[in-house]
Amino acid sequence: MYFPDGGRAAERTRRRQAALGMVLLVAVVAVDMAYDKDVTISAAVTVVPGLVAVNGRARSVVGAGVLAFAVVLLLSWWDGDSADHLFSHVVAVVGATVVGLIVQRHRVRRERELADVRLVADATQRALLRPLPVCAGPVEIAARYVSAAEEALIGGDLYDVLATPWGVRAVIGDVRGKGLPAVRATATALGIFREAAHDEPRLCRIAERIDRALQREGGSEDFVTVLLVGVAADGRCELLSYGHPAPLLRTADGDVCEVPVEHEPPLGLGLVDTAGAGRPGCAELASGEELLLVTDGILEARDAAGQFFPLAERYARLPVGRSPGQVLADLWQQVVQYAGGPPGDDSALVILRRRGPEVPVDS
Repeated sequence: MYFPDGGRAAERTRRRQAALGMVLLVAVVAVDMAYDKDVTISAAVTVVPGLVAVNGRARSVVGAGVLAFAVVLLLSWWDGDSADHLFSHVVAVVGATVVGLIVQRHRVRRERELADVRLVADATQRALLRPLPVCAGPVEIAARYVSAAEEALIGGDLYDVLATPWGVRAVIGDVRGKGLPAVRATATALGIFREAAHDEPRLCRIAERIDRALQREGGSEDFVTVLLVGVAADGRCELLSYGHPAPLLRTADGDVCEVPVEHEPPLGLGLVDTAGAGRPGCAELASGEELLLVTDGILEARDAAGQFFPLAERYARLPVGRSPGQVLADLWQQVVQYAGGPPGDDSALVILRRRGPEVPVDS
């Protein structure tokens, strides 16, 4: 749905431009009356309807034209202009108002079209990076994603968590490149993961299917770094990394360590079969312990001195006992403060915490 009002920001812009138009009219009157009557600048008022048309409503453009017409009459009387001179100024004001109305109508039509396109794009993006469940099986879940592209919900990072017959399966990844090709690769990788995670008993088979799909759908240089995680009901974890950073494990006491994993080539290059499945990394989550999965946007955030964000150190400092969502909110705030603003790359964080009787579920 398109909202003509354009929200509070648009209303503020309209008011500022209307005020600017009024200031211009007053300035023209003041300057014209301050000089000799043989010198007139009344023609300058013809710009006011066009100025209002940039962001204003149709009635505002008409109102600006009426005010400009009144100013022309006033200054013509003050300067003692001839009828021909007055007529030319009136025609100029009427013409400027008509052009302003045409511009305003065209602008509104384009805004409606853009609003419709954005609604479709937002729905598509939300379908790709859909909200994660609060919990799946024995695992509490929280995720945070910030795209580097302005006003975009998604970019080149991907993640998802599913409850499957084989336990909880999670994926996080980083697509090479940006823009529409990155979104296309994200859609391909997530679509295959969501299907294969329910069908394949082994994580390496999921990776092989994603690899083949990316080769079919993408270009010869498209690839995705991926971390696949499986969490069993008893807390045992299996991890496979395809060029993606290893996760961090935080105990219930707040100690943080990196989970060792062997790194295979990224997916989409056709190297999964030749490289082999590799040996999965292993971890065991006790009650209240959690895995933190991140993308390069977090790891490559830098301060003013060019130093990388010390993720493990800052993660260990966070208070224990908070919900996964609160932990991610605090961690993201530290990243923003450290880098002096959001990172310049897409950033994703996911927490998988094994539930326990005393661990609150994030709502």
